[in-house]
Amino acid sequence: MPHADDRGSWIDQFMLRDEVFQPFRQVAQAAELLAHVAEDRAGLTRITFDKVRTARYQALVLADLARLLDEDVAVLARRADDALAPGTDTARRARILASVFTGTVRATATLIDTCHTLLGVAQELLVIRRTRSRLELMAAVEMLRGAASTAHLTVLANLPRVTDSVLYDELAVGLGSLDVTLALANRLTSTMRSDTALGGPMPAAHPLGSATAS
Repeated sequence: MPHADDRGSWIDQFMLRDEVFQPFRQVAQAAELLAHVAEDRAGLTRITFDKVRTARYQALVLADLARLLDEDVAVLARRADDALAPGTDTARRARILASVFTGTVRATATLIDTCHTLLGVAQELLVIRRTRSRLELMAAVEMLRGAASTAHLTVLANLPRVTDSVLYDELAVGLGSLDVTLALANRLTSTMRSDTALGGPMPAAHPLGSATAS
């Protein structure tokens, strides 16, 4: 496998881990946003209230999962970089790098499943009607769509390098699930846009600096 360059860890040549395109952190942020949306329970019935409360708990659990996956990849990256230090036995280095690569790809594949589950959580939150919360819900769905696409492309690009036949078969089968995930994201977006369009025009805003009548 190739060596690291001067831009970062050895593992960075196989995935995006910069501040902008970091799918693990994007998913964690989206999950936290969903949990925040679920705190808005104005006007909900008791049954709906309980569903939203459950959705909030699920979102927080999945936010923790995304952060744990991110931490796992960071640990793997450090292991790989340590293995590249001068004096490391060649055979041992090869084993470590192969293990790190496999672990990173597996973590990325798990993230795709996490995105799909979180979109299911978002679906439960469609009952929330406040404008600000709906906007946050839309933003979370778009973040999850982007993270799922990035994670999918990461797995797809690295699949030819996977030497574990069992993992290869698992990943190859799982890659087809992206269409289902994106279809769910599209349905959510379409539903929210339709709801917004049917809601009628926004109320007119007062000009800045104008005084209200007393």
